[in-house]
Amino acid sequence: MRFLLLLSVMLVVGGCSFSASEVQTKVDWVDTVCWNGHKYILDEDFGEAEADEKLGEVSFSVVGSEEEDNPSYQLKDGEATFASPGSAIQSVAGVPVEEAILVEDTLYTTREE
Repeated sequence: MRFLLLLSVMLVVGGCSFSASEVQTKVDWVDTVCWNGHKYILDEDFGEAEADEKLGEVSFSVVGSEEEDNPSYQLKDGEATFASPGSAIQSVAGVPVEEAILVEDTLYTTREE
């Protein structure tokens, strides 16, 4: 009888364990765009900005992709966390590209980390 009780307890405890592949992670991404070796972050306090030249397009968006819940994913040039693939990346009139860009009329700036 003790054997059956011990076996039952072992089955219940063993059935409640989680493997590493079953653990899910939720990542909160910052609205970011990588372009030409720089990381730009959404800047709602910059003020008015006028588009100048088209520099390129967003090639990949993390949110909505398989990488969305991957906390170790690193953005590459042309990628964004939220901006949709195909979104135009433009320079800002009168501002060096190393400091700010526009992505579909949304301003992103570099910041000291």
